[in-house]
Amino acid sequence: MQTLKFTRADDQPANGTGLEGEPKLDLSHLLGTWWSTDKATRGIRKLVLSEENGTLMVHGFGACLPELCDWGKVPAVPYAANVTSREAMSFTSCYDFGFMETTLAVYMKGGILVLDSFNAFKDSSGRSDYFTREFYHT
Repeated sequence: MQTLKFTRADDQPANGTGLEGEPKLDLSHLLGTWWSTDKATRGIRKLVLSEENGTLMVHGFGACLPELCDWGKVPAVPYAANVTSREAMSFTSCYDFGFMETTLAVYMKGGILVLDSFNAFKDSSGRSDYFTREFYHT
């Protein structure tokens, strides 16, 4: 079996040489409190993104009444736009609520956070797993 070091051209730096050391992504563009652009959302109303000991943390808040549902903090995996960039522009994270798992795939576009959530029920309730896309501003 062949051992691969890349699976496509995008996996290699443009000049064909390798980068040295563990990449440290700049998270600053993502950090802060992000609010849904839809004030009437029934999904995720607020995200607080922070850096703790070099790890990107996501603190989600669902649209519940009379107060927001505090989802707690989970670690996230940040991603750069390409293999040579050191600026984070997206991330993934996962919440396990017991009855449901929610995976977040989030990216920046023109100063707005675009959040895709993949929601899978684990409780045999008969509810369909579902997808949402929401937009956030600071």
